[in-house]
Amino acid sequence: MKKSKMVGSLLMFVLMGVIALAPAGYCGYPEISVTGTWGGNELATFMKIAKAARVKVNFNTTRDLNAVLATGVKAKTLPDIAVLPNPGKLKELAKQGVLKPLTYLPKKNLKNYAKTWLKLGSYGGKLYGVYFKVANKSVIWYNPKEFKKNGWSVPKTWDELIALNKKIVAAGKVPWSIGADIGWPLSDWIENIMIRTAGPEVYEQWINHEIPWTHPAVKKAFQTWGQIVSNPKNLAGGVDGTLATTFQNGALAVFQKNPKAYMYYEGDFMGGIVTSQLPNVKLGEDMDFFAFPAINSRYGVPVVGGADVLVAFSNKPAVKKLMKYLTTVKANEIAVKNGFLSQNKGVSLNLYPNIISKKSADILTKAEIYVFDASDLMPSAVGNQGGFWDACKKYLQDPSRLDAILMEMEKLAQKNY
Repeated sequence: MKKSKMVGSLLMFVLMGVIALAPAGYCGYPEISVTGTWGGNELATFMKIAKAARVKVNFNTTRDLNAVLATGVKAKTLPDIAVLPNPGKLKELAKQGVLKPLTYLPKKNLKNYAKTWLKLGSYGGKLYGVYFKVANKSVIWYNPKEFKKNGWSVPKTWDELIALNKKIVAAGKVPWSIGADIGWPLSDWIENIMIRTAGPEVYEQWINHEIPWTHPAVKKAFQTWGQIVSNPKNLAGGVDGTLATTFQNGALAVFQKNPKAYMYYEGDFMGGIVTSQLPNVKLGEDMDFFAFPAINSRYGVPVVGGADVLVAFSNKPAVKKLMKYLTTVKANEIAVKNGFLSQNKGVSLNLYPNIISKKSADILTKAEIYVFDASDLMPSAVGNQGGFWDACKKYLQDPSRLDAILMEMEKLAQKNY
């Protein structure tokens, strides 16, 4: 064989190998880089959406996103897109001037989002982020069969919830199970009450320490929670039992064969946790939830939770193509079929895989106010263990110390903001 023919044959063989190694269905698609913490099902779902958008994604999964992006800003080696954990990081990057405004997103697509989502994705009057994979932490779990057996109705307002609480106690039963060995389920209570009593502007001021912890709005949130937790008769195991219980076991107490309590507050993710431990419990039959009720009608029924937000560092055509697609109903339909919760109002609730995710999405899409978990956005020394979480535990132990507890939190905040 002549040398030229041999080289040609080898070149053809190599090319065939490269084609064989290229991901199926991606041939000819433009390629972009995306960085985020997603892995497993989250990443697989996102890749399905990217493929449907006809964009090839090179995804870099990292557990140290802040460091990766900080290095990228300095070295000017940022990815095309990043998946951020909250609006705080979006604002930080927007202030640095490295984000590209999403002026190209179709207005018809954005109409499917409540204004709260566009506000959360904006900085300085410009839209920089598209939120995806939302969590709903504003639901109260109960057993419909137990409620029916006892003649109890699902409350729609805080006053109705407190009336139900009293009715359960009067029947010689315990209304609530709360797992407080770790403090974040307690701070979640305060956040849900705070947004319902003070509204989104004061809630944001609280997160940013623009109001002190001794502010009347913060004190009112704790006192409102105190209508439940200041009476040990309302709590399974009393105060000591509550402080010794994990959040998982707190939920199991409501749904076991002989329930120790009849209501449990925490996010929509608790369904999977309980049914994995109590396989005989059927979602929608033995275990269901209702929306954390309204307190001040002015603010309706807000949702507290979390969500990831996608931002762009480049204006490549493929970046614009993917970001546009993420706001379509089709992209969100792929997401919900694969376990995500979507705030896109154009997605049919019937596409959700079970009654629980369907109900959670219904609450989410009807909410005019969505706020992020406050403790997650505060400096960790303030919002987490040693701070907010412990303040809630201290209040649970002795509600009469509230003023002193809030003063301690204010001193802590002054040191850490």
